[in-house]
Amino acid sequence: MSKILSIANHSRNFKDFSYIYPVVSRRSNGISLGINLNLNNACNWRCVYCQVEGLVRGRPNAIDLIKLESELEHMLNWIVNGDFIQEFAPLGLQRLNDICLSGNGEPTLSANFVEVCMIIAKLRLKYNLNEQVKTILISNGSEMQKQFIQDGLKIMAINNGEVWFKIDRGSVDGISRVNQVTLSMDSILQRLASSASICPTYVQSCWFSINGVEPSEQEIETFIQFLEPVKNIVSGVLLYSTARNPALEEGKDISQVSNEFMLRLQSGLERYGIRSNSYI
Repeated sequence: MSKILSIANHSRNFKDFSYIYPVVSRRSNGISLGINLNLNNACNWRCVYCQVEGLVRGRPNAIDLIKLESELEHMLNWIVNGDFIQEFAPLGLQRLNDICLSGNGEPTLSANFVEVCMIIAKLRLKYNLNEQVKTILISNGSEMQKQFIQDGLKIMAINNGEVWFKIDRGSVDGISRVNQVTLSMDSILQRLASSASICPTYVQSCWFSINGVEPSEQEIETFIQFLEPVKNIVSGVLLYSTARNPALEEGKDISQVSNEFMLRLQSGLERYGIRSNSYI
């Protein structure tokens, strides 16, 4: 069996590690070294496109920081000083792009978020990771108003950090359908502004068909109008569609949108001066 990593498989299980997992990503254009802080599959959202088996509502357990640091150091040493890239990375994607706080639930729910950011900063320095290797947080933004999360973002910001802030639709109803949470749009904007004021922040947005029907032009326009007022504080918008089958029953009828749809959405954003990239 080939050991080469695949875009179609973002398994959180690698070797005998608990917290660290390597993947190849369309958006990273290389190897992304993931850090999973939600080993109990707990999250405060339930996005219909989620690929986490056994997802539950809740918060993650405490992190074994010594084990996490040991695993991350093992992987960085293997990548920087060993043959990991040649052995596991596909041709054309043989580079380390980022260390990414992601996983089986919302990372900022972890009470150890700041300590993990400090471990990343310490090992970035030890392995002399340059400005081409990013530190990325993929987040639903729900905890951005908390001081200790902002403290973590400050550490990220001086370690080539980026936040990918999930906003999948531009209305209360749309977010309720896609993310299965009830939020005010003003609260999303406030948390987005908090994130962007501390660390470079991109909006990350997932679009998909339901029973073969793509989102309506009205849904596209509502999303664009929602983001237009914040176009000067965010670094851009990262658009993507579902590349793997969702794990939740609620996602059984969703599938990828077409290239034409994604290009239409992207051109609509750019018509309003909102920078964007799209990934199918």
